[in-house]
Amino acid sequence: MGLELRVPTDDDWVDICHADGRAFGINYTDESRESARRLIDLTRFRIVVDVGAGGREIVGIAGSYAFDVSLPGGSGVPMAGVTWISVAATHRRQGILTRLMDACHADIDERGEPVASLYASESGIYERFDYSIATRIRSVSIEARSASIRPEHRPAPGSVRFVTGDEAEEAVRQRWWRAWRARAGEVRRTEAHLASLFERRGKPEGRASAVHHLLHADGYAAYRVTSNWDEQGFRNEISVPEIVALTPDAHAAIWHTLLEMDLVATITTRAVPVDDPLPYLLRDPRAVRTEHLVDGVWVNVRDVPVAFGARTYATTDRLVIEADGRRWAIDGGPDGADVRAVRSRPDVVTDRATLGALLYGGVAPSLLAAGRRLTARNADALRRADVFFTTALAPHCQTPY
Repeated sequence: MGLELRVPTDDDWVDICHADGRAFGINYTDESRESARRLIDLTRFRIVVDVGAGGREIVGIAGSYAFDVSLPGGSGVPMAGVTWISVAATHRRQGILTRLMDACHADIDERGEPVASLYASESGIYERFDYSIATRIRSVSIEARSASIRPEHRPAPGSVRFVTGDEAEEAVRQRWWRAWRARAGEVRRTEAHLASLFERRGKPEGRASAVHHLLHADGYAAYRVTSNWDEQGFRNEISVPEIVALTPDAHAAIWHTLLEMDLVATITTRAVPVDDPLPYLLRDPRAVRTEHLVDGVWVNVRDVPVAFGARTYATTDRLVIEADGRRWAIDGGPDGADVRAVRSRPDVVTDRATLGALLYGGVAPSLLAAGRRLTARNADALRRADVFFTTALAPHCQTPY
């Protein structure tokens, strides 16, 4: 009798989906359970089972996917995408979440994955487990009828075309594998995740169509159309779950094609990074509106020397960083870094959670200092840290997990 933490088996799968569906409001069908199962390595998951008089009930779940994540400079390191985290409402305040996260992190460490990350369903939970916000999700709405690419930036005819079926899948695969290292925070999708993505996008979603694909030699866009007719005529809506552009020309050409579509009133997307240049390409920059800006990926640095040693830095410098009493010297520059434990006086002092924001380079240390998450030895150390850690391109992740 009591609460049992263990690795699940296939016999637990239906009950896992039931518990997850209850926690997140998901109505699992036989088809969706089978689809989700193809992504799951149950050896990476942990469940808590209440073994009581009423039987055996799953009351907590946590697990992870295996990815590679891009760091500043374009290198990729193994990363655990932490996911499926929930505790039953009937079993709160019993330490179940802590037990699950500890067990999940122990498994990640045993596998030698230096980074863990997650999307937080509630933002007040994960800092105590050493996660911090490393990317942002920007929700954008574009008034398509008033938005047009400036004439000097419009592409040559024929540079973008529609693709379908197997050709679309292969084109997306090839371009994704070329593109995922371009920004810190993005992941190398596994074949299983790509297959799941194509499967989901091949079906309508609510009132929206199945996904259509636009292809450029150096990029692509995936979009859905929701038909909308009122007294003013067609006012269709396009939603863009993913857009990849490896070059400025590809970026302009793909957006030009999206904006030229007939009968479209609004284009919405959460796929553009916070520093996307689209407004500068338009006749009317105000046509692009940021509707929401929220936390994206939260990062936990499991192995500081490996993770910080794998990225590059904007300047050649040596900074000593202290996190929760432990100190590391980072000797880094544009070509890489060497990181080792030291006892030297720190230049920057923070906590273990904040290391995630520093790793991806999207948050300036001076901003973290203003937010009371970091202190520097002096003003010069903070200035050096700003140019050392911060990246030219904002970190960004389009991959759900």
